[in-house]
Amino acid sequence: MHLYRLGLPLLVATMLAACQSAPEKNVPPADIQVLKGPTQIQGGDARGEEDITIVTPYFAFAIAAGDQPGQAGSIVDMALVENGVFGADRIVSLDFMPGEGAMTLNAIEITEQSPERVVVEVDRSWNGNRLLSRYEVEKAYSGIKLSSRLENPVGQTLFAGYRLVQEAPPVAAGSLHKEVAQAVLGHWSQGQLQQGLGALSESDDLRRNHQQVQQFDAWLSAGSLGKVLTDELVTGESPHTVISLYEYDDSSNFETQMAKLRQRWSLGERVYLSANHLLRGPRQNSGRLYAYTPNGKISADFASAAGRGQSFVSFGPQIYAAGAMFGGEISPFSESKVELRSDAGLSKAEVWLDGEQVAGWRINGAKVFRTGVPVPPNYTWLQWVVEDSNGNRAYSNPIWIKNNG
Repeated sequence: MHLYRLGLPLLVATMLAACQSAPEKNVPPADIQVLKGPTQIQGGDARGEEDITIVTPYFAFAIAAGDQPGQAGSIVDMALVENGVFGADRIVSLDFMPGEGAMTLNAIEITEQSPERVVVEVDRSWNGNRLLSRYEVEKAYSGIKLSSRLENPVGQTLFAGYRLVQEAPPVAAGSLHKEVAQAVLGHWSQGQLQQGLGALSESDDLRRNHQQVQQFDAWLSAGSLGKVLTDELVTGESPHTVISLYEYDDSSNFETQMAKLRQRWSLGERVYLSANHLLRGPRQNSGRLYAYTPNGKISADFASAAGRGQSFVSFGPQIYAAGAMFGGEISPFSESKVELRSDAGLSKAEVWLDGEQVAGWRINGAKVFRTGVPVPPNYTWLQWVVEDSNGNRAYSNPIWIKNNG
């Protein structure tokens, strides 16, 4: 048994939705709408009378609110805007996984609803513990803030976290940029993430071992990394939009984050640097994330490129790929090439392989410097680091070295 509280605003929205014709239902609305009943998402699994569909100008998703075993409270459908209308369902499920054992639904409540913002809270029980989850959606950003909290601490180690299962849509042509012929500054967009996002990962499974942790937070991108401090990016439809799951990180020290990521890279984990407004560099200034967006400065392309590691973090100077793309792969005995830039003047450059600095050289104040290094075999990753005359640095994401064995 569970409680289901919708309220008058949702009742009105449901009545209005019933008056729409089928073609109109597939057209993105100007504001956020909340609908009850079988989802309008093409091929969706939320077919119950109590299921909830939240529709935004950029994407739509459905929450299973009935008594489906293993699904109640989960997001079971999601569609993106494609060619001006909502496309087919893109996911199988998205939910927080606390560990072994089934979850049972107690209640779902829409605690906040306006044309600009919707918050849904899910109350469930798991192994005698109360699990409270939230889905937060804002009109301005194509994504969902996810949070889950266990009411009481759990004594044993939990293999827990958010997990996204996708329908594996085909990769859009041209969305994977493996190599560039030369550095073109206009093909890069920059911004500072405001969400507190941590490492950006290609994985849709954020589960890992936790001890004495009660709060879990994540961000589901449907074409946006949330609020980004920038004058460049515009929100719009893109054929390269991907659905991605990212973890939050309360770390405010970049060097600590960098050390942890280098360890993960050496294990082959394809997780990537980000730059949020809380993160501080060696000189206590905040950084910015530069991502490769050759098709235009669209927020969805920025999010997709950042999630694939086609980016670098800068606290001053810049590192532009001029060959194999950051986050991509490179063959041994080939050359990794970059273009380094700084209005303050460049001071030095470094090359790192599998956690060790293997090369470095001085640059006497040049504002532009093009260089490259041969790629040795029997390594996992290569990273570029550059420093300007003020002591500020920039760090590329890794380039993965192919194993030709």
